[in-house]
Amino acid sequence: MIVDHVANNIRLAFNNSNNTTRPTKYYRLQIPLLWVCRNFRAVVYLRFFKCYELRFDRNIDRAVGGPTPYIQCLERFAGPIHLVAHEVRILLRPWAIYSGKALTILSRMPYNGCSFPLARTLEIYLHSSLSTEDAAAMPPGAEANISAFVRRIQQMAPMLNLIKLSGGMDPSNNSEAAYRLVDSLTTQLVQLVDRVELTHGFDRAPHSMRVNSIRDLTYLHSYFGLGSEQIMQLVRLNAPCLRYLSIISRVETDLSSIIQDTDGLFVEYPHIHTLVLKQDTSWSIPQQYALDGAVPFPSLRRLISSGDLPFGDGLVLFRGNAATLEHLRLTLTHELAVSLLRHNVFTPISHPKLQCVMFKTPHGPRQVNYADNPEIVHLMLNIAPGAAVREVSNWSLNQVPRSLVLSLLSKHTGLQVLALPDVRFSIWDAMTLIKSLPLLSDLHAKAPTLDPMPEGITKRTLVAYVCSNYSPIGRRFRCWHATIDNDGYLRDAVISFLLLAFACPNFDYAAFTPYTRDKFAGLLENAIDTATYREHAPRLRRLLPRVLE
Repeated sequence: MIVDHVANNIRLAFNNSNNTTRPTKYYRLQIPLLWVCRNFRAVVYLRFFKCYELRFDRNIDRAVGGPTPYIQCLERFAGPIHLVAHEVRILLRPWAIYSGKALTILSRMPYNGCSFPLARTLEIYLHSSLSTEDAAAMPPGAEANISAFVRRIQQMAPMLNLIKLSGGMDPSNNSEAAYRLVDSLTTQLVQLVDRVELTHGFDRAPHSMRVNSIRDLTYLHSYFGLGSEQIMQLVRLNAPCLRYLSIISRVETDLSSIIQDTDGLFVEYPHIHTLVLKQDTSWSIPQQYALDGAVPFPSLRRLISSGDLPFGDGLVLFRGNAATLEHLRLTLTHELAVSLLRHNVFTPISHPKLQCVMFKTPHGPRQVNYADNPEIVHLMLNIAPGAAVREVSNWSLNQVPRSLVLSLLSKHTGLQVLALPDVRFSIWDAMTLIKSLPLLSDLHAKAPTLDPMPEGITKRTLVAYVCSNYSPIGRRFRCWHATIDNDGYLRDAVISFLLLAFACPNFDYAAFTPYTRDKFAGLLENAIDTATYREHAPRLRRLLPRVLE
């Protein structure tokens, strides 16, 4: 089993030297049985840990640092685990690099040359300030020490393709010299790879990374802070190559500058397939917006947006990619829904590849009054009839006629996962829905009720009624992820899930929160011991609930 795991999961990446235009290829590395036997504990480390952590002491008078005590302990137990680490994490103060102390420590480490042959990710956390004492002791060759440190990192981990920079600089505690040094360090590190993450306040300070020398990035994830314009420029410069762009804003930001440069010229991102836009505040709206007809993301496959859409009415995001869009996750405001409907952005045949549709409200649960907003209901439940996953969160559909909800959803015969966590179905509506969706495997909804009971049916005759009218249905249906907002619904939920087990041959479990799980389990055991269900006890006990993830 260990040999199979290693053979299937360890990969070495090689650049195709004959064709520099092709992306990096991955080849499986078959590990000889003898190596596995000799390095069994290292293989165990590879399976369960994967990250190698280096920490450098804060004392500027001593070159102290290296693997953390935890890693040292693992090395004594597992052997050369640095050979199988997938990620290297370095925690240090910038001073340790500028002074040459970090390079000295790396040179003294007991393994030389290619120390991390499998490492694909390097994470560097910089402590946030350069103290007066540090600045006074700064050697004149700081720039040279930075370059030597970066070269050493490249030698130790030649297969790197992702660098994460976090920690940042505190504007109140640093001099202009400190900013110039962190600019140099940032620029040289980023030039090693084509995938970059700037997180946890790294761009909080208004320093000027040398963005003009950073090109050919394919992956960029960034938090926007005070230095957001610098990041905007970095995004625009890499527009021809970017494939993944994630922007998380903590301040009011005019995102139109990523698709319109400072001269007002349109910027296209021909290869971006994933766009993530999240905000803690509103996007600011530009005074002038002259991009009518522009198609900035023609190859977009995944769009994930939290909060109001940027770029004015946001419709520019959907231009020219109807044939490629596969995954859509939006915070759906009333204004956005009206805009999407008014411009016919989504029609039954407009997005043939759309497989995952998720909507939520911006500010907690909201009721949808169907009489006032029929278009919103149709937008949430009716677009992308070929989608396999559909989720509508925080929008309560309890005021929408249940027959309409079932009618709209029953058209999506390819649906595999349906998430309506704020909707409560009766078990009869739920079984009708499952019957109309032959591929459905997972349902996320409130725990079902038994009301209204079918005419002439009592609790003693429920099993016979279900077996004669519904069984078998939903041969792929296996799980109901239930939310309970009132313990009074628990008893109905127990009987409902027992009946569902008779109707759906592969219904395996109901998932609950930890608080509800134990109560449900006790009621389920009591119900199984009653005369109605006792003869089916071995089959029904498989429904003992799991904890909702």
